[in-house]
Amino acid sequence: MQKPKYEIGQEVWWATCETEETSLECPHCGGTGRLRVIFHDETTVSIECENCAVGYDPPTGRVKCSVRKPTARMVIISGVEVRTDGEYFEYRTTLSYIVPEEHLFEAEADALEKATQISVERDREERERVLRKEKDARSWAWNASYHRNEIKRAEKNIEYHKAKLAVANLAGRAAARR
Repeated sequence: MQKPKYEIGQEVWWATCETEETSLECPHCGGTGRLRVIFHDETTVSIECENCAVGYDPPTGRVKCSVRKPTARMVIISGVEVRTDGEYFEYRTTLSYIVPEEHLFEAEADALEKATQISVERDREERERVLRKEKDARSWAWNASYHRNEIKRAEKNIEYHKAKLAVANLAGRAAARR
């Protein structure tokens, strides 16, 4: 079994990052909050962008994301956990975090260098998530087709009910003439 690199009570630098929330222009609608869909019959419709809509709120044209700032924090090791056959260590710190060994350093400069790598990687992953379609089980065309079919169904219902009212009006007028 390997020996832990750091001892309980030792002061070390923790490579981490601070997160700040921001927003970016939606990559799907370009900030407009709507998308144009062209059907096979050249019918063009405009639908709301589902990527920048949150819950039942309308689309904003912006998507939330985070920006990370590299940070090195001085911490004191308060506990050591051994993982997988003694080959991997995690450290408890006085800040109540469990930190993997590769994020702890004796020198602040080394911790800041690692923190920069962590920030860049996490920001890259965040941007990839933002560029991905959130509700990818359904295409934008599916959304447009759904609403187009609902309009057709509603129009059919309106015509049916108008016809029922027209019959009632004619029957009423005929009875009044007698």
